[in-house]
Amino acid sequence: MAGEVVYADLNIPGASSSSRPPQGSPHLRPPPCPRWHRIAVGAGWAGNVVLTVAVIALGVWVSQLRGSGEGQTGGARNTPENSETGISSTECSSCLEDFRSRLKPILCEPHSFPGGAGCKLCPRDWLLRGDKCYWLSKGSKNWAGSRDDCLGKSSRLLVLQSQEELDSIQNVTQDANAAWIGLKVTPPGGNWTWVDGSLVDPARFPVSSPADGNSCGEIRGSRIQWETCDAEFKWICQRDAVVI
Repeated sequence: MAGEVVYADLNIPGASSSSRPPQGSPHLRPPPCPRWHRIAVGAGWAGNVVLTVAVIALGVWVSQLRGSGEGQTGGARNTPENSETGISSTECSSCLEDFRSRLKPILCEPHSFPGGAGCKLCPRDWLLRGDKCYWLSKGSKNWAGSRDDCLGKSSRLLVLQSQEELDSIQNVTQDANAAWIGLKVTPPGGNWTWVDGSLVDPARFPVSSPADGNSCGEIRGSRIQWETCDAEFKWICQRDAVVI
């Protein structure tokens, strides 16, 4: 065995770069993109383009349609037939009438709307007298507080129109000794004035008072009397009845 030379191939980790495959080796190339992926991306871009064009075309079409409509109607956009809702006044009236006809059997007494006539309704806890609804408070306030409470109920302090109305109020006041009404002395003339701005008719409703700026009207029984506005009493609110 002497004098023989033995050759062997050694694979040593960390060998020099000369032993690595060249850069152009097919083993290092990225895998090709699947064909279906390329098709999907292309279809997505095409869809976006089509959608954009459609939106632009729709906007142009709507603008032309509005311009044509305004030209044909000659500026009659404010008429009931050309309202934003697209419902004419005739159709609206028909809908309201149908709504009323459905409410009548539910809310009205059968004898209260003979011959198709409407019935009169008041809010809960209010009393109906003629065409008006009346409400008597349970607590007491001064005149200004009573006025503000009625306003908060979409009503006003009682404004009397006739002696008959004053007489019928006795059923509303019940056992109350006194109740504020919408009557007050107002400057500069010191005249008795209702809360609706009209002056009291002294021949119909005589009120004796010192006529100073702190005098307000109340009813006691069937008479109207004056009292200082800071006194506290119950009060009567009044509003129109709803006809259906």
